[in-house]
Amino acid sequence: MKRKTINRLFIVGAMVMTAAFFSCEEGPDFRVFDYPSPIVDDFSPKEGYAGEDIVITGSDFGTAVGAVKVYFGAVLADTVRVVEDNRIVVRAPDNGTSGILTIHVFDKQDTTTSRFTFLPKATIIGVSSDKAEEGDELTITGENFGTDIDAVEVFIGGVKGTVIAVETNEIKFMLPDAPSGNIVLHVGRQQVVGPYLLVGMEKLSGTLIGHSGSWGNDPNTTIAAAVDGDLATFIDGPSATGYVGYDLGDSRAAILKSVRYAPRASHPARMVGGEIRGANDPALTDYVVLHSITEEPPTNTYTEVAITDEQSYRYIYYYSPSGNCNIAEIEFYGNVVERQQVPGQMVFEFNTDGDNEGWKPQQGAEWNVADGALNVTFTQLSGNKRSDLALLIGGDGDPVTIHTGNYPIFAIKMNKPEGARITFDTNMGSFGNGFNKYETEFATQDVYYWNLATLTLGGTAHPNEEITFTSTFQLKIADIPEDDPATGYSVQWIRTFESKEALAAFISN
Repeated sequence: MKRKTINRLFIVGAMVMTAAFFSCEEGPDFRVFDYPSPIVDDFSPKEGYAGEDIVITGSDFGTAVGAVKVYFGAVLADTVRVVEDNRIVVRAPDNGTSGILTIHVFDKQDTTTSRFTFLPKATIIGVSSDKAEEGDELTITGENFGTDIDAVEVFIGGVKGTVIAVETNEIKFMLPDAPSGNIVLHVGRQQVVGPYLLVGMEKLSGTLIGHSGSWGNDPNTTIAAAVDGDLATFIDGPSATGYVGYDLGDSRAAILKSVRYAPRASHPARMVGGEIRGANDPALTDYVVLHSITEEPPTNTYTEVAITDEQSYRYIYYYSPSGNCNIAEIEFYGNVVERQQVPGQMVFEFNTDGDNEGWKPQQGAEWNVADGALNVTFTQLSGNKRSDLALLIGGDGDPVTIHTGNYPIFAIKMNKPEGARITFDTNMGSFGNGFNKYETEFATQDVYYWNLATLTLGGTAHPNEEITFTSTFQLKIADIPEDDPATGYSVQWIRTFESKEALAAFISN
């Protein structure tokens, strides 16, 4: 009996020691956390759209955002915005399904008693026009607009339009007095951004102009990259300076109202110092700075600037003084008008078949306009050949103004017959100082010019002055010998320049 008692005491003692041993292994700082289960009382709204914030109320949610998960049906929400002990704000997921909400806090959970219903999102498919005037009625087509006209609002450039009618797939509204901008549609609690609408203007285009080539001769980074509508492509010019824009054409000009641009995503700072310019001289020497870029523009999006200059320009372009013209996109908006000649500046080109720009060959010569030139054919049967080139004035054309200071270089590009003499005939007195003698330093490029700064009329100089001809203005093209094989001549352009250097620059381009 005594031995059994001792054995029992040994076993009990060993159990106590074992318990003490394992208790000591947990350490003096060992704690077991036991959070209470979250309790969900309610949530709102009970129906809504993907992307909308849902507020869940209750208790014991804690404050750790990372500990909370919310399921919409079986779909986990990707964004929990706020966690407070009695409140959770969560974004309804884009692919969520209608059903109860399940809220997890660590390993504890609770569910809602009510279901959340996803509503179909409103979607814009198209607009009846991409440009309009104040007071025009436009139609937005799409899906899930509902039929409650009081729940729908339409904004253009931040200005609210007048909603006329609402159907499930169509909204009609009247355009307000607003600047151009994206259509922004409010349907209930939704905001849907639609396409860009041009108000009182149009997107301008023409013949693409700009510097040649690209860095490393990469065909993907030429000036065409700035007008392809792709923010991922960009210009990378062959040198630090560069430009890109449009030539609107012989008889067209733009009154620029707005410009949108985006930089090369990796080098936005290179647009700082860039300029939006307008010009009418083909050499771009008469450019006007319409806007200067003074701040680094954001990437992967358009920056829009308003242009307040009311003058019209044939050439509109972006000029980059440095940075290899690193620009992703450039868009010009405004109104196209008939091009007005700058006083003292003449620009005549023969790019439209049949349009002689008012210049008519004389002495019965035959002519046509084709292949970018006014082509003249002599008709004389004997003697020296001749066909003067007269600009229609008076009943058939407008007066002609030349300038002896601002644009004194009068030039013509033509394949002149070898023995031809070209002189002015204006019926305004004699042109002194050898003015009838044209300069030939650009003759190898078929360009001949006179410097009007040396012009005298009746022996009197007229420096820096506009002179208008109202009766006769023509070039005598004569004295071609009968045995000369030339049967005529062709003229590519007639124009004035502010200097010989500007003429040389134009020719070299």
